[in-house]
Amino acid sequence: MGPKAYAAVLIFALSAGAAQAQAIDPTLAPGGDPAHGEQLFKQRCSTCHQADKTGKNGVGPLLYGAYGRMAGKEPGFTYSDNLKAATFTWTPEKLNQWVQKPASLVPGVKMFLPPVTAPKDRADIIAYLKTHSTNVVAEAPPAAKKPAKKAATKKS
Repeated sequence: MGPKAYAAVLIFALSAGAAQAQAIDPTLAPGGDPAHGEQLFKQRCSTCHQADKTGKNGVGPLLYGAYGRMAGKEPGFTYSDNLKAATFTWTPEKLNQWVQKPASLVPGVKMFLPPVTAPKDRADIIAYLKTHSTNVVAEAPPAAKKPAKKAATKKS
């Protein structure tokens, strides 16, 4: 193995180790910019995945239609047993967790990646995937507001 190949393997191993150690941030920036998400997808994901409707499975499954699809169900792709057995849908919340640390969502998965740490970048990648799907995902309900406490009144 040449010095460049060794360095690439070392960097990948270190980044995979960092991905395993990090805590999951549930924060997603509001909105999401699909154009920026496309740039990030090309930089970070396109080595293994395609997202165009005419794309194909490769090292990773085709991601066209992944947004809103049941996990582990792209026809023709060989998933890990745990991902095949998954019973969740790819919602923004699940995708947010996945792009940070796939094994935190599905232990034993084959996919390792340097985590996407910036909430805006995660939201942008998810917005891009949403534009490459016809699936509809029910929006998570907003957090319920607690009723305001009534001011105590003094009785005399």
